[in-house]
Amino acid sequence: MKRYEEHHSALTRGYVRKGQEIREGYKGKFGVGYTIKRNNPNSSRFCFITYYIEQ
Repeated sequence: MKRYEEHHSALTRGYVRKGQEIREGYKGKFGVGYTIKRNNPNSSRFCFITYYIEQ
């Protein structure tokens, strides 16, 4: 069973509607895992992105 741990959160370009989340696979600089994009109530140009990396 794979275990994922939250690595960090940041801002990224894009808009996510309130109450919605976008989950995408991730393979890059921080390792392999997935990201979740969430609504940023203070902006319509940027959303929050959280990286979950396989341990």
